[in-house]
Amino acid sequence: MNIKTRIITTLCVFVLWFNNLTMLAQTQNANLDFGNPTTEEMKMTSCSLEPNASAVVLCRLDDVNYEIRDGDFCVVYEIKERIKILKPEGKDYANVSISYVDIQGNFMKSEKINGLKAVAFNMTDGKIVKTKMNDKLVFRERLDKEDMLMKFTVPQVKVGTVIEYQYKIVSPLYYNIRNWYAQTSIPTMYASYHLVVPEYFQFSIENTGMHQMQQKESLAGCTFNYNGETLNCNGQEYQFTAHDMPSIKGDDYVWHAKDYSNKVTSELNSIRIPGVSYQSYSQEWKDIDKSLLDDDDFGHRMNKSNPFKDEMTAAKIYTMKDNTEKIVAIYQLLKKKLKWNGDYGFWGRSSRNILKDGSGDNADINFVLINMLNDAGVKAVPVVMSTRDNGRLPLTYPSMKFLNTFVVGAYTNDSTMVFIDSSIDDGYLNVLPPKLLTDRARIIAKNDCRWVNLQGIAQARKNIGIIAQLNPQGQLTGMVRSTSMNNFAARVRYEFKHAKDSATFVSQKAQEESLEITDYKMKDRASFSPSVCETYSFSKNCEATSDHIYVNPLVIIPIKENPFTATERKLPIEFPYKQSILLNVHMTIPEGYVVEEKSNGARIETPNKEISCNIKFLVDGRTSFVQYKLDINDTFFGVPDYNMVKDVYAKICEYSKNMLVLKKM
Repeated sequence: MNIKTRIITTLCVFVLWFNNLTMLAQTQNANLDFGNPTTEEMKMTSCSLEPNASAVVLCRLDDVNYEIRDGDFCVVYEIKERIKILKPEGKDYANVSISYVDIQGNFMKSEKINGLKAVAFNMTDGKIVKTKMNDKLVFRERLDKEDMLMKFTVPQVKVGTVIEYQYKIVSPLYYNIRNWYAQTSIPTMYASYHLVVPEYFQFSIENTGMHQMQQKESLAGCTFNYNGETLNCNGQEYQFTAHDMPSIKGDDYVWHAKDYSNKVTSELNSIRIPGVSYQSYSQEWKDIDKSLLDDDDFGHRMNKSNPFKDEMTAAKIYTMKDNTEKIVAIYQLLKKKLKWNGDYGFWGRSSRNILKDGSGDNADINFVLINMLNDAGVKAVPVVMSTRDNGRLPLTYPSMKFLNTFVVGAYTNDSTMVFIDSSIDDGYLNVLPPKLLTDRARIIAKNDCRWVNLQGIAQARKNIGIIAQLNPQGQLTGMVRSTSMNNFAARVRYEFKHAKDSATFVSQKAQEESLEITDYKMKDRASFSPSVCETYSFSKNCEATSDHIYVNPLVIIPIKENPFTATERKLPIEFPYKQSILLNVHMTIPEGYVVEEKSNGARIETPNKEISCNIKFLVDGRTSFVQYKLDINDTFFGVPDYNMVKDVYAKICEYSKNMLVLKKM
């Protein structure tokens, strides 16, 4: 061994020794003794990691092992968590919800929760007082036919309280190990995930995230009593340890914050149990395609009869020549017959139950829509996905467990497909709710299964035209005609529908645009169409002195405030869809006034024009003309791009404040 090799080897040993020493020291600083919070934890008033945090996870321990119960393997999750409440709003973390699988009519495939304990620790007269949770504060809520929610509230919680809870989940779903997340919506000082997997189960284990997390793997011995025989085998032991993890919170510019959390995922590849035939669980997407097409509750539902054949005949839908016209007519008829109940699903119930109830989730109604379209000669297929709030489909391994709903793809001709979903009340073809605009959905069709980017089909556009007159007293009056298209049209309809009444909607609009609005009208508000047109008169009092008038020539400012003001951002920026706003303003200047000060036009954009704002401004005699065009041409900006996006928005907002200064001659 030469000197260089010896030096490198020595350095590697030193680094490993130092890392292990550091990990040990950090672990020793964490209080792992549940039931005994320390004096330091009780007196803690803020989190050094995030001083403004409303609460902090002091310690979380997750221990996952395989056992044999009721003659078969199961996975046992033992969870312990300690949280410190730092601010009044942090008291919400005393309300805990635990989701688990509970399949109606299949007790053997359902998970059980047991050993639940929850306590609150408060400092009273210098002593730690412990309050246990009463079982009466535990509730169970059914979410759907396969999922339940256990809810409980830790008692006597206030600012300064330390809460602890622990429980076990016994899962017969031994082929599915739950994802483990090192981060939550509040900072985490210490978290540990211990997992032992017997050699009979081959999993792909992935540790991903933006922050460093220690990982250690080793062999472990496992002993089971299986079918009356003792099984001794090796196991793979994993230990993941996280320290000082910042909170991870979603906002309007990120789909699903958990996508970017430090986490450990496990995907089963195969099972080799002695005496049991080998089973391979390693899949490709083509395997999932086939499973779905062959499934009685999915693929076979695509070939059911049309329950509204008579109604379609009466509406003369079968005789329509244009497929787009057919799709629109069928969808409008369907929505008159069946109501969406507000839920999203995947498998769908039988048509008989849906027709009896007159309502269903989107999967229920989408299957009926597919049957109606196919019956009318329009090829229609399901397009499966994981909704944005459910997280992105993993790129490294395919799995059906991540799919949670589907939309309908319908062919307008041999090569062009449009997308629609029964949850749409405000949109149109290719105008899906943002949660369905995923960039990775999969078309499930015989001999034609493939990926499609649904976010790529979405486009929100708005054209605003303003003709205004300014009088010598500084009063600006005029007319606005605003046409919103596609996803912007859906947003306008949604906001109108959810306002208290039409007067409230107009009042809110006037407040947002800083105008007095009269004679408001909306065309195509309730129609199933790609656009909505708003027209209204307005007035606005501008600042005026005896010889000057100050007016913003834009009249309506598309971006008033910069949504990106934080010094740094931990998550990417994800816009819901591409956007384009065109604003044209013609304003007549009062007679006897001249322009004393005006802004020149501007082009504000990112280097590759992902975001672009082009503003043209000119004055011709007594007419001021402004054209403002904003384009957001990309929907994803990584963390390194944050300052670029922030600066562009800041410049757009700053320019939008510029005034046209008029002086009396």
